[in-house]
Amino acid sequence: MTENSDYFFWNLKEIYPNFMKPAAIDADIWAEMLEPYSKENIYKALKDYRRSEKGAFPPLPAQFKDFLYPYSETKKPSLPFSPPSYLMDEDVKAGRCRHFFPTYVSAVNYILDVKLKDVLGMEEYAKYPDYGARFKKSVELCLFADFDKVLDYVYEKRL
Repeated sequence: MTENSDYFFWNLKEIYPNFMKPAAIDADIWAEMLEPYSKENIYKALKDYRRSEKGAFPPLPAQFKDFLYPYSETKKPSLPFSPPSYLMDEDVKAGRCRHFFPTYVSAVNYILDVKLKDVLGMEEYAKYPDYGARFKKSVELCLFADFDKVLDYVYEKRL
């Protein structure tokens, strides 16, 4: 049992007076599942569960996981500090690096300045004024999917 699971069970007992402490294995499952969440987010998820159709009965771990998900506090991996360096390092690791670093810089800039502008249009593109925001949006739009072709194009055109 952990502090989070104790808090969760206490709240369940308040909502569902007939709720009884689960068996040891179930308590371990709950403790592991609730561990990464704050008490505040556990409470919010419990309120969401209670409001739902399923809320008439105490939740099972598998049911409650869906209600916790929006409150996930795990950090998503951040975007690389230097996209050209990151992309070149990945190509080196994979044994497919055929260009020097300046070509990677030019290819990333081409995607951020030309391809992104083509996809979004000038007005929408203006909403992404800095390098990081443009890079993030380009990744979301999968504009780096054909990065090898962009590298070759930039190299041939000497952009």
